[in-house]
Amino acid sequence: MKKLMLILSFLLVLGFSPIVQAAGFQDVQTSHPFYKHINYLHDEGIVNGVDADHYKPSNFVTRSQAALMVARALNLNLSGKKTIFTDVGADHHASGAIQSAADAGIINGYPDGTFKPNNFVTRGQMASFIARAFEMKEEALPFADVPLNSSAYSDIRKATAFGVVSGYSNGEFRPNSSVTRAHFAGFLARALNDDLRLTADACGYDPATKSNPDRQTMNCLLTTAARNAEVPIPAEIVKGIASVESNGWIHFQSNGEPIISSDGGIGLMQITSTAGYDVERIKYDLVYNIETAIDMLGKNYKRSSLPKIENAKPEDLEGWYFAIMAYNGTKAVNSPVYQATGKRNTNAYQERVYQTMEKNGLLETSIDLLDFKKEDFIYAEETNNIEFVKKSYPLSSSTPTTEEYGSGDKVRYNGSGLRGLPSTQSPLISITKGSVVTIIGSPVFDENKNSTNHFVWYPVQTVINGKSVTGYIASPYIVK
Repeated sequence: MKKLMLILSFLLVLGFSPIVQAAGFQDVQTSHPFYKHINYLHDEGIVNGVDADHYKPSNFVTRSQAALMVARALNLNLSGKKTIFTDVGADHHASGAIQSAADAGIINGYPDGTFKPNNFVTRGQMASFIARAFEMKEEALPFADVPLNSSAYSDIRKATAFGVVSGYSNGEFRPNSSVTRAHFAGFLARALNDDLRLTADACGYDPATKSNPDRQTMNCLLTTAARNAEVPIPAEIVKGIASVESNGWIHFQSNGEPIISSDGGIGLMQITSTAGYDVERIKYDLVYNIETAIDMLGKNYKRSSLPKIENAKPEDLEGWYFAIMAYNGTKAVNSPVYQATGKRNTNAYQERVYQTMEKNGLLETSIDLLDFKKEDFIYAEETNNIEFVKKSYPLSSSTPTTEEYGSGDKVRYNGSGLRGLPSTQSPLISITKGSVVTIIGSPVFDENKNSTNHFVWYPVQTVINGKSVTGYIASPYIVK
């Protein structure tokens, strides 16, 4: 033992160090980009080498091998069995894994009834396997080389948002490229282990830059934060408030410092009440600034001291009228009507929020139908605080958000047609007004990065003259 230690010490003095390999594989050393991933999966009994000493990280993965490893990761039944696929018999070494994964809705075959177990699995297929296996929901922005009619379109976006996969430096995903054993290990290990996951910046925005994103990236950040909120809040509301608080949707000054108003309002959402929140993050973390505002709005929505809109649900735009008022302050200046005349106060904060929603979001709300009277609101010059006499207001019709849909939802579209790209400048694909279309992914945002439109676009599929057609629809023209 002493002799061995002397030899090792001598080697270290000469500048040599023993080479560490993943799970003892000679072809996967510590410098390999997927060393940790391969080691993790091997330790979990999910992957093996091609022999005791080699992993062959550059070899491609077959569809049967992928099914087997995903099945092991999820502890599915691996016992050999008859399958639904004509080319995978019960005696196939992966028949149990393939059928169990098919039963779980993780893998699909081909239209001819085959599975093609010896075909190499593609990056698109692998993203679908993992997105389904781990029931991923949130979606990242799409890749330009993944067409709408790709069966993996939504799954690639989900796996990217989850931090499992990423694109290439040129912005491509290359969905049809075969997956190597090394990359497969990376995908699966990231899905299983938080510590190995990639950082997935929301909407492609890097918060470390401390800079203002373009308008449509900001649209994405505001929309995504609303869709992920604990209290369901229409994204249209959040974007309307951002517009009134910060005309131009600006958070940072040119020097990287947040905009702070004369009354202490911080950043994009002009946060003034910071108790219970991280002030430094409100200042320098744009997404947290938005999330803080949404949290405040959610609390306002639940406040028993504020009047309610009868029959309005959280997804209805009109139901947030008084929560929006309270965000700015239940002061005389925000009274829905002027106390002296009883006329509608269209300069009130909440009224301006709805005005910008309607203008930039192409919406029509029913707030004008709210029957406010001057006797409903009492305030004195000394305090300037509004006392709400009436606690609820009936409303015959309301406007539900159209920005909460996701892949698989079927909606009726009243627009003039589909667009080839998410832009009002893109050529129209004519469809019958009122047609039912299927949404095939989360919202995307206008091709014109500087567009001041608030609304979102959905990728959709429909059938025209017996043929499947894909395109984009604008959210304001969706009807329930």
